[in-house]
Amino acid sequence: MSESETGPQPDEAVKAWIKKSMDDVVQELMDRGVLDSIVAEARPTWMLPFTLLIGQVREHGKTEGFDWFICGDGPTTVANSRVAASPREAARHFALQWQLESVRKGDEGAELSHKAGALYELVEDPNLWESSLMS
Repeated sequence: MSESETGPQPDEAVKAWIKKSMDDVVQELMDRGVLDSIVAEARPTWMLPFTLLIGQVREHGKTEGFDWFICGDGPTTVANSRVAASPREAARHFALQWQLESVRKGDEGAELSHKAGALYELVEDPNLWESSLMS
């Protein structure tokens, strides 16, 4: 399959950003105890280059399910695979999760509320989700 059939491939700077983001998120999740064993698989599923990355992670020995994660311009957040069937649905879930957290924080949550709204606007833009950007 030619590049014109599969779409343009990420350039080297984007590839480096994806790799660094993936390495950082896996390390952060291990440091936080979210992942308590060796990671068997971590893969990006959608991105807004240099801003947001949504992906999936699975611990070694786990054969079913995975965890969604989002990282970048917002808090690194994780959700079980059952909350979403696609990166877009995962982003919607994270936007809601951030909004609820911002309400819980009150005045201290204003920035998170803004990020939740911005993420939700991305979710509502069908042009960003028509095809998987990570295929």
